[in-house]
Amino acid sequence: MSKKVQYGQVAGPEVIIEMPVGASEVFKYKGGCFVEPDGSGRIEVCDDGDNTPIGWALSAERTASSTEGADKVGVNVSYDAVFEMPAILADGTVPSDSALAAAVGETCDIKVSSNVQYAVIDASSDDILLIVGYKVYGSTLGQKTVLVQRVPKNISYTGVA
Repeated sequence: MSKKVQYGQVAGPEVIIEMPVGASEVFKYKGGCFVEPDGSGRIEVCDDGDNTPIGWALSAERTASSTEGADKVGVNVSYDAVFEMPAILADGTVPSDSALAAAVGETCDIKVSSNVQYAVIDASSDDILLIVGYKVYGSTLGQKTVLVQRVPKNISYTGVA
């Protein structure tokens, strides 16, 4: 018997920053809520090809105002936070349990389908999420999930001397 899945943060710290939302962005409880900046200081839901997620939006299920920046939401920008979201394969099908297990420790991409954000566990063009675990609640779409963290991009350090 399957249980209802509530996606969101499952471990790690919260570092919340309030940010303005782009026009008509759609947030769904059935999927992830990773967002990225739109170039004008507003956030939009990450989709295929996006590679700069800034964090996870703490939003109710809704469509944002049609006016750019009129709505604001909290965004958890912690790289150490772990989030649960639905898993999907690049062809839109539900992954097998063995595919989920094999994906742990790998990076993957994001895809939005019908306004629902998924972790695409067999796609790695953008490599924006690190899969750190998975859960199986059932066998249908949305009942196989991954536990993910954002992948820090292009980080380098310079010593003081």
